[in-house]
Amino acid sequence: MNLLKAQIKELEKLNIPCYREKDYDAFWKGVMKKVDSLPLNVRSRGIDYPIGRMDVRELTFEGLDGTEISAWLIFPPEARKSKVPVVIQYHGAGGSKGEPENYSNWILLGAAVIAIDYRMQSGKTGTKSGFSTWSTNEWLAMGILDREDSYIYRMITDSLRAVKLARETKEIDSKRIAITGGSQGGGMALAVAAFDNSVRLCMADVPSNCWLEKRVFARSGGGNQIAEFIRKHPECLGQVMKTLSYLDNLNSAERIKCPVLISCGLKDPVCPPDTAYAVYNKIRSSKKMMAYPFNEHEGGGATHSREKLKFFNQYIK
Repeated sequence: MNLLKAQIKELEKLNIPCYREKDYDAFWKGVMKKVDSLPLNVRSRGIDYPIGRMDVRELTFEGLDGTEISAWLIFPPEARKSKVPVVIQYHGAGGSKGEPENYSNWILLGAAVIAIDYRMQSGKTGTKSGFSTWSTNEWLAMGILDREDSYIYRMITDSLRAVKLARETKEIDSKRIAITGGSQGGGMALAVAAFDNSVRLCMADVPSNCWLEKRVFARSGGGNQIAEFIRKHPECLGQVMKTLSYLDNLNSAERIKCPVLISCGLKDPVCPPDTAYAVYNKIRSSKKMMAYPFNEHEGGGATHSREKLKFFNQYIK
């Protein structure tokens, strides 16, 4: 145990300098103005679903560029009588919003669920905007030379629009919005918590999008996609890092005001624990890190899923 304690102690000491551009705050202020002001233009249809406790709707809402973002909106029976809390789910890389039954745990707690598909992955969301730079099968490198053209920016803003959807849904209590996700989705949850203070709880599992400089130079997980772009275009290194400075959770974590639960696997080669701790150590709000000593990118698995239910009950219920 001494070795484990020493490792965690070193991780807790990490203090990686931020690298924001001078117009960072002004940029995100402008982005949030667009997120909040542009209409969602929701299109929704009910689904005849075999689990009676789940009122399931398949819908689309618009991203900032008009792309129709595919999503589930699922209500528990409690929503027929009163406003209910909501859990917004952001999926991992290459995944999708899955199936409604995947969210039965939250429904049983009396919460609604919004689950979205990110662009051009395994779900039903395409993209209306092209990207000025393209990298085959490496979506994180798409548009990487311009902050508002980058794929990561599109993911963050689509995720923020899902929170706007929650606030504008009459059955949902806008003061009880929780967000969660794993890996790519965990990174998006941390970004959303930083930029939208209407979020009341953030649960990020083995989060990506943290300390991106380290991720890129170590070629870990999705960072390898960006590293490969730089390998092919070494003259673009400076511009790529400038773009990432607007998108890295390391630079936005201090903005988070809600309680945060983060998990990491201390043997994770995809989203290494030091990148998660680099961001965690910047968070000033109430927070909890659960580090699983022998786990890799699966994080805490079912054990951690139960911890999330407890955390939700502590702060939302």
